[in-house]
Amino acid sequence: MIIRSGKILGAAITAIWLPVAAQAQDGGLPQQNIGFEFDAPVSPSSATSTVSPTSVPQAMERRSQSDSIADFSLGTIYAEGEFGTGSETSIWSSALGAQLHLNNTTLTASLPWMRIRSRSTIFTGIDATPVLVAPNTSPVRRTADGFGDLTLGASYTIASEASPIEVQLSGRAKINTATKRSGLSSGENDYAFGTDVSASLGKVTPFVSFSYRFLGDTAVYDLRDGPAASAGASYALNGNSFLLASYHYSRAATRLVGDAHELFAGISTRIPQSPLRVTGFATAGLSRGAAAASGGLSISAGLGGHNGR
Repeated sequence: MIIRSGKILGAAITAIWLPVAAQAQDGGLPQQNIGFEFDAPVSPSSATSTVSPTSVPQAMERRSQSDSIADFSLGTIYAEGEFGTGSETSIWSSALGAQLHLNNTTLTASLPWMRIRSRSTIFTGIDATPVLVAPNTSPVRRTADGFGDLTLGASYTIASEASPIEVQLSGRAKINTATKRSGLSSGENDYAFGTDVSASLGKVTPFVSFSYRFLGDTAVYDLRDGPAASAGASYALNGNSFLLASYHYSRAATRLVGDAHELFAGISTRIPQSPLRVTGFATAGLSRGAAAASGGLSISAGLGGHNGR
């Protein structure tokens, strides 16, 4: 049942990706206007589990009709803590990300490079997020590094100029592309679908997100499917800059580790008269299943008609 659900979701994401991308290439998509007062960011994790070097800049790049149709980002994050295992773990992840905005549909892709030093078993998750599977499976700290698994995603935004409420429906598929030698991948595909709801209230945009993850089982571990959620708000300092704060939760992948609860804070600004946006962010763990602390930085660029405000 789990495998069947994952395959259905993966097929759905692919079905959205291929025809929409083809239509964009042919220039066959009509223009629609999505109405919100500020292009305010929403959940920096899209409720997949925790924040990543691609999910944060992608959340910051919200689009109005006059903005670019494509964004590219490069981000990095460093996380450290015991994750409830009693031994130190460090995770350094850098990732390339891309977004293609086509009317109310957005296609995303991300590919991470990761370096994990830990005694525990940790895999690459959706959007380069770490999936802690089992504690202290090695007597010494091991280092696993290399390119992680590719993530593809698609989302559809439901919005009206007559209402401040915006709903985004999304699906993601983490494809097993990392080499077995790297030790970074479970060797299986993971899937998630979710909903983000936000309300543009002047300079403040509160949001909530919920998703459900389907994790592929390995030969050694039966991974648990489960929910992830986030809630928070962004504040527009001006037309180019935002502050964002949020809370994040995700269910543990196995019963051997704890659920993750953490707080996020970030600031993002677009360089004036430029397509470039710079974002800095940090997290603080509230539970044994989360990193004690993490910090990251990203830079993103909009292409194809950004107004450069």
